Amino acid sequence: MKNSMINKYIIQKFIFFLFLFLPSCTYLSAQNYQITYEVQFKPEKEKDSLVKEYMALKIINNQSIFYNLNKEKIDSLVSKLDYKGVSLIKNSFLRIKVFKDFSKDYCTIGGNFNQFNYWYKEKKINFYNLKKHGKYKNYMTSEAFADYGKREWHLLYTNDIPINDGPYVFSGLPGLVIKAESLDGDYSIELIEIKKLIEQPEMKDYKENIRKEKLIKNINDFIKDPAAHNINFKNDLGDGFSYEFSGTKDKSYTATNEYLKKIFNQFNNYPDKDIPIITF
Repeated sequence: MKNSMINKYIIQKFIFFLFLFLPSCTYLSAQNYQITYEVQFKPEKEKDSLVKEYMALKIINNQSIFYNLNKEKIDSLVSKLDYKGVSLIKNSFLRIKVFKDFSKDYCTIGGNFNQFNYWYKEKKINFYNLKKHGKYKNYMTSEAFADYGKREWHLLYTNDIPINDGPYVFSGLPGLVIKAESLDGDYSIELIEIKKLIEQPEMKDYKENIRKEKLIKNINDFIKDPAAHNINFKNDLGDGFSYEFSGTKDKSYTATNEYLKKIFNQFNNYPDKDIPIITF
């Protein structure tokens, strides 16, 4: 009888603390954030010079989108036909987006190729060698490693911030990724700001419209011999470049290949080595 009373008391206390704790859990899970990362990278394989771009991870409910801040500003100005405003913003190489639904075991990566807006699925990243790391930028951190895009990545994450996400494809660690760097030194992605979002509309769900393997083949075939294809490029200022392959490798064919290969070589060191990102 005595044991039964003790067990009843323990259950009552457990239920009390559970209800006390549940509101705070709901509050945390309902928080929306925008996290800004500085990306330093080497755009050209043949050169050691680094450039910086700024990308944001926007988290709304159980989804997130990782995107280039400059490109978002440019797209907003283009929609208003404000090309003068566009000309004042630095051009961006990293024109990719990564959409994640935390209930799924994959993310969806998007970009543009020859006026085709593509989205392809990427399987969830596997992390290994997880262990404590120490304090970094006022956060207690742990470290992990991952292989992705023919690069080995070293990551620092913290469970001081209750978000199991991070920049680019790096999601699913027990905490927020605050730094991701490729061990070859070509890419470094580091948190510089985090802020709560007061109100945000529901996030768009981006669906796959091409398989990664097919996209890799299409883009790499194009880069090897661009003038053997029909081309329709358009830049942020509204300037276009159109070309139709006549079927003969004439002067126009040669000039087009030379022109486009110079453009491609300005950025030939992509974060995922399998997927070229073409900027025009």
